[in-house]
Amino acid sequence: MSLTKLRQQGGAVVLTIPSDIAARAGWRVGTVLDVTADGEAVSIRPSGRVARGRRTMAQLLAGIDENEIRVFNDALSDEMNDTPQGREAI
Repeated sequence: MSLTKLRQQGGAVVLTIPSDIAARAGWRVGTVLDVTADGEAVSIRPSGRVARGRRTMAQLLAGIDENEIRVFNDALSDEMNDTPQGREAI
């Protein structure tokens, strides 16, 4: 068990989660968390977390950056149009 102390930052009360605990939970900087309170107990869980390998095709496709793919394909096509540099079989 780790001890941590609440602190004030602007209008919010901030709870620091020790790095080792965040790592064990699979959380990184930027992870969105759901925080709920039940009496004196607080529960913190990832928001909308989907287990690895359990995403739908639509979720996978939504994560594709079309511009990044276009730039990558353009870079590859430049290499395909180069003249031979050595003893390549064409």
